[in-house]
Amino acid sequence: MAYRSSPEAQREELQEFRDSVNCSTVLEKEGFRLDRAATAQRSARNLKFRRGEGEIVIVNHEGKGWWSPSDSTSKGDVIKLMQFLHPDMNLGHVRRELRDMIGMQPTYEVRERTKETPRPEGQRDPSWMWSHRAAPQPGSEAWRYLTETRKLTPEILDLANRQNLLREGPKGTAWFVHHDDGGNVTGMEMRGPDYRGFSSGGGGKRLFRMEADPGQPVSRVVVAEAAITALSFAAMDRFRSNSLYLSTAGGMSPESLAEMKQLLARVAQHPEARLIIAVDNDHQGDRNAEKFKALADEAGLWSGRLSPKAAGQDWNDVLRARGEKVPAPTRPFSVVADTTATQAAAQAHDGTAGWIDRMEARRSVPRAGGAPAVPRQDEPAPTRAATPGL
Repeated sequence: MAYRSSPEAQREELQEFRDSVNCSTVLEKEGFRLDRAATAQRSARNLKFRRGEGEIVIVNHEGKGWWSPSDSTSKGDVIKLMQFLHPDMNLGHVRRELRDMIGMQPTYEVRERTKETPRPEGQRDPSWMWSHRAAPQPGSEAWRYLTETRKLTPEILDLANRQNLLREGPKGTAWFVHHDDGGNVTGMEMRGPDYRGFSSGGGGKRLFRMEADPGQPVSRVVVAEAAITALSFAAMDRFRSNSLYLSTAGGMSPESLAEMKQLLARVAQHPEARLIIAVDNDHQGDRNAEKFKALADEAGLWSGRLSPKAAGQDWNDVLRARGEKVPAPTRPFSVVADTTATQAAAQAHDGTAGWIDRMEARRSVPRAGGAPAVPRQDEPAPTRAATPGL
């Protein structure tokens, strides 16, 4: 069948999709299955489909309509269903997908429920919980929470997924894994639209760790107080090369403190080693900044604090305030560190470099008498304390 591109032909084709493609067929193709028990409790006019934990779509109007229990604004016809399941699709992509489903009938295959493997007695084991959850994917509830509400970039989430650092929990909750030095799962930071906490049981808090260049030596460590904050900083960070982004999930346990010391001691052996203290602009951030600086001093590591400009803000607040701006390409620190004083000063004021760019550049501008410059911290996120930036 030939499809023309005139507006009238497109309107006719879209109406054909609404009349001839069953929403249940679309859901089955996307991996959803009918929940027979839940459907029976409602009525045959409302068919409940599930995919994974917490992903539910209700089909109504004899297959021509749908709605999502997790979001009252998500509902409509088969075209909107495709865009709900694939937010990255434009109308042309949707039309190509639906053409193959015209006239197809759903199988109404029932989702088989199996008993879960019992958890270890006496605790909710984080390792068991982690192994029984899937990573967030485009269109899932946790993915939408992280990208739409928290404004984290798909690039950063893909990088975290490739390192097996994310899981999707119930009701759109995102889990961020903590490992010990041996790579064992000890716990998870849990963040969602209506929940914030840390998993119980297991080894407890250690460190959330995301590498910019997996397998490469780390010369730059960025430590934040929460995983979402660390990922937010990474999303805006142009000097991502050879960086390691950490979260301590607030206060540190004795075990995480010991592992942090060991990690900084290893990084300090690199000639360009430094610690970026990316804490919140509040009193707790002040206390954590002092603690992290003391750890860096003990390891013989250069450190500098970088906090948002506004009181009470964290780096996710800054990322969300930036809106949909696309970050500039990353550049290795050596490119900036090797610039001359004149070049660095010009770069710091030409309006083209990002704010991290300018602060990193100022670090290479010598003061009169040969002393290294203390970067100004006014573009656009000066720290709470007058300490070096990057």
